[in-house]
Amino acid sequence: MILWDSTDVPLNTLGHVYTWNDYRESTFIHSLFRYVEANSMSLRCKYLSWIHDLGEYQVGPKRIIDHMAIDDGLSYWWMTSFVEKNPWKSPSICDVIRLFALEEIIFQQKPDKFRLVSADRKLHIVLKELCRNLGIKYEWERLPKKYSRLINNRIIYSILPYSVHGLLSLIRFVFERWSLKCAKKTDWFFNNQSVFFCSYFIHLDKELCDNGTFYSYQWDMLPKFLHDRGIKTNWIQHYLPSSVVPNTGVALNWLKRFNEKRHEHGFHIFLESYLSWHIIFNVLCRWLKLKIVSWRLRKIKEIFTPKDSKLNLWTFMSNEWHNSMSGPVAIRNLLFIELFDKALCDIPQQNKGVYLCENQSWEKALIHAWRKHGHGQLVAVAHATVRFWDMRYYADPRTIRSSDLYPMPKADLIALNGKVAVDAFLGADYPKEEIVECEALRYGYLNDNHANDSENLVLEDTIKVLILGDYLPSVMIKMFELLIAAVPHISKCINYTVKPHPHNLIKAEDYPSLNLKIVLEPLGEILYDFNIVYSSNTTSAQVDACFSGLPVAVMLDDTTLNFSPLHEQSNVSFISTSEELADALQMFDCGKIIKSDPNEFFFLDPELSRWQRIL
Repeated sequence: MILWDSTDVPLNTLGHVYTWNDYRESTFIHSLFRYVEANSMSLRCKYLSWIHDLGEYQVGPKRIIDHMAIDDGLSYWWMTSFVEKNPWKSPSICDVIRLFALEEIIFQQKPDKFRLVSADRKLHIVLKELCRNLGIKYEWERLPKKYSRLINNRIIYSILPYSVHGLLSLIRFVFERWSLKCAKKTDWFFNNQSVFFCSYFIHLDKELCDNGTFYSYQWDMLPKFLHDRGIKTNWIQHYLPSSVVPNTGVALNWLKRFNEKRHEHGFHIFLESYLSWHIIFNVLCRWLKLKIVSWRLRKIKEIFTPKDSKLNLWTFMSNEWHNSMSGPVAIRNLLFIELFDKALCDIPQQNKGVYLCENQSWEKALIHAWRKHGHGQLVAVAHATVRFWDMRYYADPRTIRSSDLYPMPKADLIALNGKVAVDAFLGADYPKEEIVECEALRYGYLNDNHANDSENLVLEDTIKVLILGDYLPSVMIKMFELLIAAVPHISKCINYTVKPHPHNLIKAEDYPSLNLKIVLEPLGEILYDFNIVYSSNTTSAQVDACFSGLPVAVMLDDTTLNFSPLHEQSNVSFISTSEELADALQMFDCGKIIKSDPNEFFFLDPELSRWQRIL
């Protein structure tokens, strides 16, 4: 058996060849990613089970969960990168899933010899040990690794210890957020007719906010809906710099203007406004204690072998461990613990709270502080799409239902915005009694768009392509490289327009051959100006395009799993080569516009009947 980890096409090879990075297959070459897709449910369950077992592993008389107990019933374990399982922060998740798949294939085929063709030393270490454990001859054909001749700040930073990374991240956080302290913190609503929100200060309407009117695309009509019914709102906002809110000065100015009309727009405060020297001191003390715990667990490498497996995954997961225990992840998590504790102690008693749920580590700090300070019911709102491989939304059923000491913090209810999301959670054995339905606020406009006759779009000589920006710069680079390679295969005249992600701005001049245009308007206002959409497989914006009736070409990133929520939609093409992309971009010439009913995917009642039941 041969594992091929190279951009070159394998030639004249004997044996079963599996590619580490590719979705393409042929008679003699198999894709590991395709195997993962075919066995996705069992592999995901295996990963979630392994994470559960890690926390339950006993070192001495205590579980790892117990070793990390830090505050009034909270274990820091639930805030580590292992439990967060964010595939964008922790790309090693994809590596581990593929290794699980590869081990299964080896068990099935029982090769006499295994050969790795790769420049990746980590992959070599893991597979060499696996083959030794299985009694299989092993060979590494080591490819030359590409090294940069330039010594830049990023390279210097990468060789520093994680502890130094952590301290530098604290300094940077304080420097960037200290000015937010001046926001007023005393005008909270505290009667029974108020609802607490925790949200991101992003995806805002710039024109409305400049005029002092709070409008978030993530919450859409809900704040006004509550105001019209006499319900006041309290908001803790996470400040995130973006193209709309480029700095803290703009953020503070908007916040002040919202609060001047707080009876209409609610009272808003930034979480970072509670930053103080006392909190910084507490963070450093907790950080030192965490380093002591890390030292006590220094032999943890031995437990990184999943049950019924011969793989030891420490080589791929050690960075996650060190970052969570002493690096920037540790510092940021400890800041969340202190800041939410201070904020939710300061806020008058709240009977009902909701927050945007992506199962990130800060949410565990929010939930813990909410309970600690005696507030009421807390509802987690999964505001976007729930994708199969977005591991943040899933956990082993034993983790979810555990009644042991230091259980995983979770909201009283999770609000899901469509049948697809509900089915995904029930399929992962999430407790049915803890699931409630809510309208998909950020997709409400699709109901109106569905009534529009997009099939009457004029077929012009020029095809108009909208490129949806991704959160990750590396993904955007791949998208543009694939598009540039596809251009020679395109016979039609095409205009390209990009809508960048707010966190990843794009310069048209970086891609002169495409003659790009940039648009920043909301998707709902611009989609019908285009004929087809080109997207990465990670952005949720592809859903908007699909249910507006437009064909969507989704790039399969050959280095990661398929995170698209549109697996089953007929007007979606998944492409991995320049030729496939060229064909997909010209499909509009055939008039292939297929209407999909968004109500089959989302709950879109304009009367917000489900939200009324929740709030």
